[in-house]
Amino acid sequence: MIRGLGRQIVAFALLLAAASVFAPGSASAASGIEIANTGATSDFPNGMTFTLSATAPAPIETIQLLYRLASDATLSLQSPSFQPATEVTTSVTTDFRINYVPAGIDVTYHWRIIDQRGATLESEPVVVKWSDSRFDWTEFKSSDVSVFTYTGNDAFANRILNSAQSAVDTLEPRYGIAAIDPVRLWVYNSSDDFRATQQPNSQEFVAATTYPQFHVILAVLPEGGLREVDRVVPHEISHQVLAQAVANPFATPPLWLDEGLALSAQLRGTEDMQAQVQTAADEGRLDTVRSLNSEFPLERAGFVFGYAESYSIVQFILDRWGWDGMTKLLDGYRDQLSHDAAAQRALGVDLDGLDRLWKESLGYRGDTPGATTTSHNADTPWTELWGNVLAIVLMGAVTTSLAVGFIRRRRQHAASDSHFLASVPGFHRLRW
Repeated sequence: MIRGLGRQIVAFALLLAAASVFAPGSASAASGIEIANTGATSDFPNGMTFTLSATAPAPIETIQLLYRLASDATLSLQSPSFQPATEVTTSVTTDFRINYVPAGIDVTYHWRIIDQRGATLESEPVVVKWSDSRFDWTEFKSSDVSVFTYTGNDAFANRILNSAQSAVDTLEPRYGIAAIDPVRLWVYNSSDDFRATQQPNSQEFVAATTYPQFHVILAVLPEGGLREVDRVVPHEISHQVLAQAVANPFATPPLWLDEGLALSAQLRGTEDMQAQVQTAADEGRLDTVRSLNSEFPLERAGFVFGYAESYSIVQFILDRWGWDGMTKLLDGYRDQLSHDAAAQRALGVDLDGLDRLWKESLGYRGDTPGATTTSHNADTPWTELWGNVLAIVLMGAVTTSLAVGFIRRRRQHAASDSHFLASVPGFHRLRW
């Protein structure tokens, strides 16, 4: 006990020493460098401008802006232009359109200043909100969710908040996580209002995006649209809770599992999915489980049908192995197992075995030559397809190179006004 305590004391002392070296502002008195003024101004949707005025005993040679997006573990770095001098006033502008950053998150920034003597100042961190400044937002808050609206309809905002918190409470034990980091949900009353928040060249049908790495959701939920609340909110919350439950840098759940769980979390919108899949099984045109790991078919009908198949696969797992089996499957991804290893440990079969059992449960007799999910749906009205798939589509993975030289993989979840949800891991294709 004493030896163990000694190790803890030594470790704590080392932490204190590290903090004294790296804590922003710790070199202020010794360096003689002083910050006279600093600030940050938002220019939605373009980006933010950071300003600085500083003095030093010797000419300042290096100025660096370091900023963190939400709870991201990595700092981005930018350097402003200036002439070396003992008094410097300068600014630097971040472009959140090129290096896309979703509205509604906190940005934490500080300055690093170095003069000709090599003296260094790291300023204290400052937190500012990067948000859509076109509207006056009101926050409605529960233990795990903050809902932001601008319409003044408190009753509808609380309905959204209750739906989101209820989904969190339901999904935490199912996904095997004790608690999540709070999620922000920014609600837009129309697609026109929402469109300016999206990445350049985003599809016009997108009506909801979710970024699990930033713990933020942007969604179109017109006032009074209770069906949309019951469908969209639990779906998007599922992506947030699942991402936090299985977070690790090496393994993520397959797309069919992520989307299938999100669909299962919905209170409405999945009523016809099993029938669609059964019809496809009878006609010999099911995809394999493995083929749905990362991408759905590119054609619209096949893409939409991938959601129905994902829902069916997840429902099959829950019917056969229950939530105990599902939680064990998710544990496999938390433990950085491969798709096959995670399924084998939790369900006793790899993905090919899961595919065989799922299709047997549907009475599947094998592929019909020439039959495809797209060709089968070719004569079905698009409005029926969008309606049947409740409007949830995955939009893809957006990779962003930041100034510090790291690559960030993002997820985004998208949805259409005609009830066609799309996901992006920041375009999910959120793997999203």
